[in-house]
Amino acid sequence: MNRTLFLMRHAKAESHGLISDIGRELAPRGRQQAREAGLELADRGIELVLCSSSIRTRQTYDELRLRTADGAPVPVEYMEALYLGSSDIIRQRISEITDDISSLLVIAHSPGIPSLAAELAWASAPHESDRIGCWFPTSAYTEFAIDTPWSGLAYSDEGARLADVQRPRREF
Repeated sequence: MNRTLFLMRHAKAESHGLISDIGRELAPRGRQQAREAGLELADRGIELVLCSSSIRTRQTYDELRLRTADGAPVPVEYMEALYLGSSDIIRQRISEITDDISSLLVIAHSPGIPSLAAELAWASAPHESDRIGCWFPTSAYTEFAIDTPWSGLAYSDEGARLADVQRPRREF
């Protein structure tokens, strides 16, 4: 089985203000970060996006501008469970994906995304695992090759291989 999993932290958001955390929007530099990441991900064959329900993750998805082979937007499922969800919750949502999807992007938050990325990296790249878990800037993503059904990720890291770690090209 050849599957690809991308775990992405949302792009840079505005500072906390009078609005609730879930309602925070992307900062202008966050929009730029997401567009740059979208250019990198454009030809990766992403078939489905699981996205937190927060405004900043929704805007990150929008700014990625991912398209299917026929030019339609890549389908997205917005999930309240991914808003500040733990690595276990993110795993559970991934494990519910049908096996006809071979390339999946999850856009969510820290600490859930970096924690899950570190857990999955441990099996194939333990020296990278700590680094990934400790420093995962906005708009960064990791890529994993998955050799099991999605359901296999619910409780195990077997079959997950770290393929790539991408950080924003420019630090702001």
